Formats: sequence, C-alpha cells, structure tokens
Amino acid sequence: MRKYIFCGLMLLAASTAHAQRDSLAVYIDAAMNNSPALARQYQAYKAQLASACGEGQLSDPELTLGFYPEAMNHVNGKQIATFSLMQMFPWAGALKSVREQKEAQARASFQQFRQAVLDLALDMQRQWFNMLSTQEKIKSVQRQRRLLADIQKVAIYQYKNQTMGRNSRMSDQLRIEAEDKRLEEKKASLEDELRLLGQRFNLTMHRSPEAPLCLPDTILLNAMPAVEVTQLASKDPTIAQLEAQQQSFAAQDRMAKAQGMPKFGVGVEYMLNGKVDMPMMANMNGKDMWMPMLKVTIPIFRRRTNMARQSAQLMSQSAESGILQRQDALKAAYLDIENRAADVDRKVKLYDSETEILNKTLRLMLDEYANGTTSLTDILQTQREQIDYDLQRAEAYAQYNTLVAEMERLAVSHDFTISKFKE
Repeated sequence: MRKYIFCGLMLLAASTAHAQRDSLAVYIDAAMNNSPALARQYQAYKAQLASACGEGQLSDPELTLGFYPEAMNHVNGKQIATFSLMQMFPWAGALKSVREQKEAQARASFQQFRQAVLDLALDMQRQWFNMLSTQEKIKSVQRQRRLLADIQKVAIYQYKNQTMGRNSRMSDQLRIEAEDKRLEEKKASLEDELRLLGQRFNLTMHRSPEAPLCLPDTILLNAMPAVEVTQLASKDPTIAQLEAQQQSFAAQDRMAKAQGMPKFGVGVEYMLNGKVDMPMMANMNGKDMWMPMLKVTIPIFRRRTNMARQSAQLMSQSAESGILQRQDALKAAYLDIENRAADVDRKVKLYDSETEILNKTLRLMLDEYANGTTSLTDILQTQREQIDYDLQRAEAYAQYNTLVAEMERLAVSHDFTISKFKE
C-alpha cells in the first residue's frame, strides 16, 4: 500500500512539474508573438535583408541627349542632335563585396534579434518564478493562520475548563488575535505584490494587465542542465553577431580595395545630321554618324582608399577582440552561476530541513500547550521563525529556478528563434 501511495505522489509531483513548464512555455510563446520590441527588431532585420538582396548590381547606364536650337553646319551636313549612352563597370569583385557586406550586416542584425528573443524568454521565466514564490509565501501565511486558529481553540478550551489563571488565558486570546492581525496584513501585502507581478507579466505579453493567469499550485525545483563550458561560444548570439560583423568588415576591406582600382565605361555616341546645299562630299551629305566610346577612371588619389581599408581592418580587429572578450565573459558568467547555484542549493536544503523540524516542533508544542507545559510566547516565537524560513525557502526556490533559466540562456539550451523565426 505504501508503495502505491509513494508512486502516486511521484506521479503527482511529475505532473505538477510538467504543468509548471507547459504553462510557462505557453506564456513565453505568447510574449514572442505579441511583443512590439521583438516585432520591431525582426522587421529591422528583414529590412536589412531586403536591402542586401538589392546590392551587387551594376549602376544604371547614363543616357545623354543634346539638341541644337539652330543646327550647327559643318563641311558635310549640319548637326541637329547628339545621343550618347554609357555603362560603367567597376573592378572585378567590387559588386560581390558590396553584396557580401550587406548580407553580413543582415546576419549580425538577426543575431541581435536572436539575443533579444532569448533575453525576453529569460525575463518571462524570472517573473514567473517570482510569482510562484509569492504565491507560495501567501500559502505559508495561510497555513500559519490556520495553526493560530487551532491554538486559539485550545486556549478557549483551557479558559473554559480552568478556574485559575483566567487573566493569563484572556491575555493569550488577545495575543493570538494580535498575531493573527499581523499575519492578515502580511497576507494582504503579499496578495497585492502578486497582483502587481501578474499585471507586469501580462504587460510583457502585450495584453491586458487584468487578464487571468494560470499558475501551478506549487513551485518545484528545476534540474540544473549539464553544460560544457567549452561549447558556450558555439551557440552564443553575441559571438555570432561579432563574427558576422567581422565578415562585414572583411567584405568592406575588399570593397574599398576594388573601388580604388580603375573603373571602365563602355558606350556609344550617335550624331543626328541634316543635309546642306553644297557639301564637300556628296555621299556624306546628311549622313548620321555613330562613335563607340571607352572611359577609364585613373585612381591617382589613394588616400581615401587607403584610409577606408585601414578603417575596415581596424574594425575587424576590434570585432576579433570583442569575440575574445565575450568568450571570457561567458566563462566568468558560467562560474558565477555555478557558484550562486551551489550557494542557493545549500540554502534550499537548510530551509527544507528547518521548516520540517519546525513543523514537528510546533505540533509538539501545541500538544504541550494543551497540557500546560509550554507557554504561548514560545509557540509564537517558534511560529515566527517558521514563517521566516518558509518565506526564505520560497525565495530560494525562485532564485534557484531563475539560476537554472540563466544557465539555459547562457548555453542557449532552448533556441526559440529556430522554431519561430527564420533567418
């Protein structure tokens, strides 16, 4: 029978844990769908991507039209108008470098958007666990008020069945009522705090602050994920953004080099001529003429090109230094989370142990109080200690689960952009 009861409790705990995760996942999904900040960043990325798709094209050809108000006479006719068409061609690789630079900038913008998605998910989890912690505190205060009610019943019973010590028993009644008022105020304060947390949570999802929320009955500790510190950089969006920027600066260097080379233009000019009365060459009288043209730019002034290349190279080195700095920051953040998690885990075990001991102590003291072997002062003091441990325990549970979420964010254990957004 005990085996079946134990299995039932384990299944109930597992279902509660799944409900906690599932409800949170639904709200995170809603926040990502409704967040104006994410929509703005994603639209900015799509705009940069569209801009990159339009790069790498030749410049528009130049058409020049010239008309003479009065025809200009020459030996074999009179020139009426001139038409010229010219197409410029940059140095080989210039157009490709421009397109590659824009594409790299778009990739960097997507990684920035990806970082915002992960930060939003972490913020949602932090708020969620704070709400569960506050709800747990309210339940703890309610339990202590019920215990006070039991103590009051014992005090009333003793008062009615004793002829001596009336004043002391009446004072016990008043002290219990005063303690209950204190707990009632604490409960109201926590309820206001929970209401405010719920309103902020709804606003993060960009919906009405008063929209109902479905919270699980209790807060459970989540398992700390196993993270390989050497693999943190491979999924980090900040490093991916810096790498994309580095690729953009490399393309910018190639583009500056290509733009510092000669440019070529190929075109044609067409001259519209009219006839004259006495031409020098009759067969050429009024004959239209066309002339092929070639244009070449001569890059004599190199300072602008050299400075553009130097700037791109220095920015690439800056991005490389940023990558190294971020790798160190990831390792430091991992160690910090690991240390804080170990500290909070010790506190969780302490608070679990202390609350269990104090629960047993209070039950024994209640029996002793009924027998007249302990005082109300001792009971109230022990109860206050238990409330403090209950509140600290709820906060420690929320802190630990938040640290789990921070570790998952650091390791990008759940990359929401893969399933919801396309690069």
